[in-house]
Amino acid sequence: MNNPNTEDRLNQATSTRLAELANRPVDTSRLAKQLEQVMRDETEHEPAVLKMPQRFWRPTSAAAVILIAVMIGWMVIQGSSTPAIAAPAGLAQIYHDVTNELSPHAKVSSIQEANRVLAAQASGAMLVPDLPGQMQSCCLHQHEGITLTCAMIQRGDQLITIAIADGSKLQSPKGKMIERDGRQFCTHTVNGINMVMSHENDRWLCVMGDADMEELITVAQAIIF
Repeated sequence: MNNPNTEDRLNQATSTRLAELANRPVDTSRLAKQLEQVMRDETEHEPAVLKMPQRFWRPTSAAAVILIAVMIGWMVIQGSSTPAIAAPAGLAQIYHDVTNELSPHAKVSSIQEANRVLAAQASGAMLVPDLPGQMQSCCLHQHEGITLTCAMIQRGDQLITIAIADGSKLQSPKGKMIERDGRQFCTHTVNGINMVMSHENDRWLCVMGDADMEELITVAQAIIF
């Protein structure tokens, strides 16, 4: 057990020491000058800002980081929601590669077979609708960062390539507009390749080949999504 007399002497000594320290003068002027100099330096290096009542605005580094993150996220979302523009020259190259069997493709003889093959190649590939011609082949192509479902059909002695894409990701460039039975088609010709494009029911469509434009429009009219 502790001796009560020892504790009393310890408490008395502590009280005496604290009293002496309280009565000893302390020069704080040097510390005050140092603090004043630091604050002056910070003020001189800070950019001018519009002062607002503290109750409405209190800028902090954490708040700035959060604001920047939100703005970047918004810009990313806006950028990703803007559809790409189909490039006729690039589409003409796809037609050339498909018809000359210069790109990977699958020989198919029916719409059902084409859709089975495409589904096995990539998840979410656009389905091929009924087409007015004899199926020859199908494949997938990347165009402007968008996956195109491509199918080649034969009508008479002519080969025609049909490209389909998600309409929210790809749209047609400005071109000559033609209307048939209430439906609008955009036409282009690049390197001797005619193209008929449309955008209906969330699907982008391009029918292209060296056939005349009216023949391609007839094919496009027969494709319903």
